[in-house]
Amino acid sequence: MQPTLAVDLKALCSNYRLLRARHERQSCSAVVKANAYGLGVAEVSKALWREGCREFFVATLVEATELRTILPQATIAVFNGLPAGEEIAFIEHKLYPVLNNTGQAERWLKASDSAPAILHIDTGMTRLGFTQPELATFVEKHGDFASKRVALLMSHLACANEPAHNKNAEQLERFKDAKKLLPKARGSLCNSSGLFLNADFHYDLARPGCALYGINPTEHINPMQHVATLSAPLLQVRTLDRNEAIGYEATYNAKQGSRIAITSLGYADGWMRCLSNNSYAYICGQRAPVAGRISMDMVALDVSVLPEASLAENARAEFINLQQPVDVIAKVCNTIGYEIFTRLGRRVERKY
Repeated sequence: MQPTLAVDLKALCSNYRLLRARHERQSCSAVVKANAYGLGVAEVSKALWREGCREFFVATLVEATELRTILPQATIAVFNGLPAGEEIAFIEHKLYPVLNNTGQAERWLKASDSAPAILHIDTGMTRLGFTQPELATFVEKHGDFASKRVALLMSHLACANEPAHNKNAEQLERFKDAKKLLPKARGSLCNSSGLFLNADFHYDLARPGCALYGINPTEHINPMQHVATLSAPLLQVRTLDRNEAIGYEATYNAKQGSRIAITSLGYADGWMRCLSNNSYAYICGQRAPVAGRISMDMVALDVSVLPEASLAENARAEFINLQQPVDVIAKVCNTIGYEIFTRLGRRVERKY
């Protein structure tokens, strides 16, 4: 009797094929950090490998070593850089550090005289990465490394989901300038949304993340297939014999004769409390409003208008589905689909 995230691996692979086809050179990696955005890195990465993906990005060394046990032959890169003391682990597991500053690059040079790496240039995200002057100084000082061991020069677009944003053109020009310093290195600039910009942004390798998992990478109708459905079993259905308030703080008032279903999902599972009284679940394709505060382990639904037959003992309520994609839930929470998926906790069983 637990909530379930049903992951459609065929839809995932279809999304990968669509994204790869959009890339001018059809060269597409996959970002599987944060447990593949909460969907489960083992099954997701194996499905993508079967689909032909050979390059993967994660955030940390821990994620990378886990992925290495799953995909022994994959190229694995670590976005968050090279913390001091982790150099040997990167070499032993054949991982690519994404070097974000001169200090990390100098330590990598000392750790190995042959292992390749990725250089990250900050073109305007103002997060991680070399500045342009830092990159120029480093390349001048270590020209041999720059020409032979830099497997990829990458940057990250800040506003690619808004094609008309002037930041996109600004970052492209800065990346072009950086690429002149490393003409032999492959380039990587576009993320999921970047693949829907023109081909000037594509370079040698795309790095999609959110779009793989069905999150809309555009401003328009979502071109991606729905991948993950979140559902929870009904624990109890009660017909009220009097007017009654539902849940903590009595924020939902139900009339006599109303039917209230209690489902096995709550904020301990990552289903945010801000969805109280302003969101819905679907039972047998019909919408039922959340009734009252979402609690740690339970959500109440007003199922008064649903037919009795839809509330059988084995019935489940769907909180993310094709009718109500993750982007819809994210909008109610004033956030993005990434956060909704990655919040889903360990009690949510992943099924494939």
